[in-house]
Amino acid sequence: MKLDLVIDDLAPAGEGVGRAGPRAVFVPFTAPGDRVLAEAPTVPEGDAPVHATLAALGSAGEGRVPPPCSHFGVDAPGTPPSPHPGRDRACGGCEWLHVAYPLQLAAKARTLREALRRIGRLEPGSHEELAPLAAPSPLRYRSRAKFHLDRGSGRLAYFRRRSHEPVRLHECHLLVPGLDALREAMGPALAEAGLAPVEVALEWSDHAGGGSAWLKLPEAGPAVRRRAEALVGSVPGLGGVVLASGGEGAGPASAPPVVVGDPVLRHLRDPGRPGAGLQRSRPDVFQQANRGANALLVAEALALLDPGPDDAVLELFSGAGNFTAPLAGRARSVAAVEVAGPALDLARADLADAGPAGGRVRFYAGDALRIAAALGRERGPDAPRFRLALLDPPREGAKGAGPLLRDLAVERAVYVSCDPATFARDLRACAAAGLRVARVRAVDMFPQTHHVEAVALLVRD
Repeated sequence: MKLDLVIDDLAPAGEGVGRAGPRAVFVPFTAPGDRVLAEAPTVPEGDAPVHATLAALGSAGEGRVPPPCSHFGVDAPGTPPSPHPGRDRACGGCEWLHVAYPLQLAAKARTLREALRRIGRLEPGSHEELAPLAAPSPLRYRSRAKFHLDRGSGRLAYFRRRSHEPVRLHECHLLVPGLDALREAMGPALAEAGLAPVEVALEWSDHAGGGSAWLKLPEAGPAVRRRAEALVGSVPGLGGVVLASGGEGAGPASAPPVVVGDPVLRHLRDPGRPGAGLQRSRPDVFQQANRGANALLVAEALALLDPGPDDAVLELFSGAGNFTAPLAGRARSVAAVEVAGPALDLARADLADAGPAGGRVRFYAGDALRIAAALGRERGPDAPRFRLALLDPPREGAKGAGPLLRDLAVERAVYVSCDPATFARDLRACAAAGLRVARVRAVDMFPQTHHVEAVALLVRD
């Protein structure tokens, strides 16, 4: 079915949105103001939304900008032709490379606002909504990324949007130049080394001038390790590899990772301020991919929490120490909680280099919420007391954090999230436990995509 539409909005999942009567129609690769012909394979009864494809661009809207990447978009009448015919299109790595950046920021702020209203039951005006923080660089910002190896071409690939069809990459305008060059070299080098990983993660440090890799393989026996050693020796700038072995295809690794060479990188904590220090990273350990935007996120979280020299801070889900050292530089003490593993090892090594601030941190290895609950049960003059808390949970959030913060008598808390839905759910629970949501801000960690980071200040009334 063909539908004539005017695109008037951006959906939270990344598509453009138009309307056919009462029905919302979602069309990828469209921008606000576009007049398009969309094609829908099926149209459900009633006024349920329709997911369509772009059949033709009638006229470009005010929100459309020329995308710089030859892999972006689809070949449709009215759209600019690819500068490199024959290259794979419809790449799923970006969604909004054709959308003006201010419109991206506005859409992300709206997504966050709606999640807080619908899921968190936090109406606009009940808290201060700060203007979203723009990324310092809307392009060439990623220092790490995941890929798949297309064995037929010997190239690293992303998947096409909502499919498992490979987009065999020749360029990616989200990657910092060093990482893009490493990506280009790795595909042929993997084939030459006789390695066929199920998944590949690459990381690059501009400070170190080098990179590292994580390879998911069916097994990592002695022969595979020798091939990985040859790989490290053959790729310029590749310092080390982490090998994770597991089943062919999906599923977690079934054995401890194997380290070949030195995959630990050091990044500037703040690319604009070398004096802010360095942070260790490894490609198999979570780390924010956008170093410039991450520096803004850390600064915003600390400004909201406002720790002083007399404050004890509880940091839950401390990871590889993204907030730990900055907190230790301002607070009397920090109790940092993270599950045991390489993330905790990296954070401990960073704090060992941090001078007097490193002595203010005590690490707890284990489940963050269980340890917080145990700390809340302690009694007596030596029981820990925390006026402040900072939480940076994974995407699934920190269900149950509200009652825990109440039991610990925390006065102020900052919650950092990469998922608006679980963020809103947990803020609602915190509010029910007596912590008022005072301020919220969106932070753009991933320009050209719909993903949005957020940070909130919670205050005990």
